[in-house]
Amino acid sequence: MIAGLHGKIVRFGASRIQLDAGGVEYEVQLPLDVFESLQKNAQDSVHLFIYHQFLTDGEQKLFGFLDPGSREFFIALQTIKGIGTSLALSILSHLRAGDLLAICERNDIESLCRIPRIGKTTAETIIFEIKRRRDKWSKLFLGDEPGRQPEAMPEELALQALTAQLGYKENQVKAAFEKLKVMAGPRPGNAADWIKEVLKHL
Repeated sequence: MIAGLHGKIVRFGASRIQLDAGGVEYEVQLPLDVFESLQKNAQDSVHLFIYHQFLTDGEQKLFGFLDPGSREFFIALQTIKGIGTSLALSILSHLRAGDLLAICERNDIESLCRIPRIGKTTAETIIFEIKRRRDKWSKLFLGDEPGRQPEAMPEELALQALTAQLGYKENQVKAAFEKLKVMAGPRPGNAADWIKEVLKHL
């Protein structure tokens, strides 16, 4: 799995770039603000934090971000019903994580509906889900500063990966977590270990 890329931008496409990293060119999709930032600030090299998506038909896609907090925000958005990578990119192009929290706290459906492809029903779902899991999202928003890593627990990172990237249902994953927590023996130490153990119970 690709977690980051460091290289030179070969060309710009439509909200994506071709990045030469060690002689291999990668196509990376970007939120609009990241795309515009890279265009305005041409550099000899750039480092991107990558979300590597594996699709059921074998296709793979790469999404790039300038800081790890934005990548985790992108992953977390996809745990909300009805939000895939395209809509998550659109949200990141218009809002930072803290802005989204403020919008949800004041039930501001109108502001969310200004984002392309978000209608009233989707806006209501986003607000409901974020307010329902306020503690989780508040922890995520602590990392809403460029260059600062979100203070997420390994279990939370594993849950996001299993649901948003691997497609398992959240209630199934949580049930597997509970089984692991009551079993004898040492607990997994990091997100990768949690994912490996949880998969044995799914």
